[in-house]
Amino acid sequence: MARLNEYTSLVAVKEREKNHIKILYTKDGKIKRFKTNIYVKDAGLFNEDKIYRKTNAIAPNDYQTDKTKLDNKQLRIESIIEGYVNKHHDKPTPEQVENLLTTYKEESKVNYSTIQGYLEDYHKLYEKKERNKKSVVNAVKSGYEQFCTYKNMDYSFDDIGEEFFKDLINYLLFNKPKNQKQSGTPNHLLTAQVIFDDRFGMNNNTLLKRLDALMSFFKWAINKGVNLDYEKLKLILKNVKKELQISEFTNLEFAFKKREDVKLLSSSEFDGALQDDSYIEFSAGQEVSRSVSKEILIRSKDYFVISILTANRISDLKLIKRHHLEMGKQKAQKTNNEFLLNSNQTIKDLLEKHDYTLGMSDQKYNKCIKVFLKQFYQNFLQRLEKVWVKEIRGKYEQYKEVEYHTLAASHSGRRSFASILYNEGRYPKRMIMSFTGHTSEQEFDKYIQLSPIDDIQEVSEFLNINYI
Repeated sequence: MARLNEYTSLVAVKEREKNHIKILYTKDGKIKRFKTNIYVKDAGLFNEDKIYRKTNAIAPNDYQTDKTKLDNKQLRIESIIEGYVNKHHDKPTPEQVENLLTTYKEESKVNYSTIQGYLEDYHKLYEKKERNKKSVVNAVKSGYEQFCTYKNMDYSFDDIGEEFFKDLINYLLFNKPKNQKQSGTPNHLLTAQVIFDDRFGMNNNTLLKRLDALMSFFKWAINKGVNLDYEKLKLILKNVKKELQISEFTNLEFAFKKREDVKLLSSSEFDGALQDDSYIEFSAGQEVSRSVSKEILIRSKDYFVISILTANRISDLKLIKRHHLEMGKQKAQKTNNEFLLNSNQTIKDLLEKHDYTLGMSDQKYNKCIKVFLKQFYQNFLQRLEKVWVKEIRGKYEQYKEVEYHTLAASHSGRRSFASILYNEGRYPKRMIMSFTGHTSEQEFDKYIQLSPIDDIQEVSEFLNINYI
């Protein structure tokens, strides 16, 4: 397996007004410096220990991205040299390395020796796909590159086995930065009182999606001629997941359960009570406060109400047009299946109010949902509802109490639609599913937010025998 600095080293070279980091390779007195297009402030300081540090970076905000690029470029060259050495039992000349690197880049002549090369080609297939289809592939590619940098390795397909999967899973669960520009090291508390460092890692549910996407990539690579036993890989991964206790879990998610609350949310009284506000987002690994106007909050709130009344996903919500309302049908972007569309006058009024345009990114829309719901519960209703939620990573479980509305996101509209109608008790699942687009009751049941607290209270009162 290729390793950093085994055959090559880094050197900062003065070029005009910049100090360019180059990858240095020598053989028999012949020298080749490969460019990286990454620069440092002080060449002398860099050349002392050959370590690219954030304090010496020209663009500190891009440090983590540049560090990953630098490591990947060096690992690629190391991998090419290693492959040559294994085949010829001698190091290639600098000229041969340059030729092999050129061939490595050309898709028509490509003969990759590492996973990374195939993964880049696989990623290109999804660049022009719709957001939902390419987002998981983007996440897999990014996570794998960060994993290689973390392990200081460039894996080949021959390296895929039990150890590879264990190392990858543990990295994704506990060490992967949630923001690529996040610096520092994780500070998880994995004792009796488990506390995860929210800046790093992911839960079991997200991990399982990443692993499914990775296995799809391996299947594609096999079709491209890579010598892998897919069934054997599946069995190895299955055993590793069992050993590390990686299983899916269900958690509480926000949903309105009563139509009356949605009516209050949509009311002109609440519109009048809404105020300019702000939300927190991460930029370059730092928390930044972003202001949001009352007008934007009203627009996002109205579209959230529309999603509650129509059960629309965000991808379909943004595409509703007049002709969909006239037909009472719409085709889902995610599944390409047609579903029934509620098109009553309330929905028409809200869409026409905003000229059928949400006018904001999905990320901003999700941030705004949390902001206006905070004002709705804390200021307008003056009602706080706290719930316990869990997060599971491997065998570790974290429990914490949060305000219920903080669990809301764009998908909460669909959950609210299903929960309100189901809790009414007079709408069968089959009818509700014709609007949500679900074809499986098992999947649909995950959307229904019941009221276990009410059930607990009723049973508690009935069996409270000393006070009856």
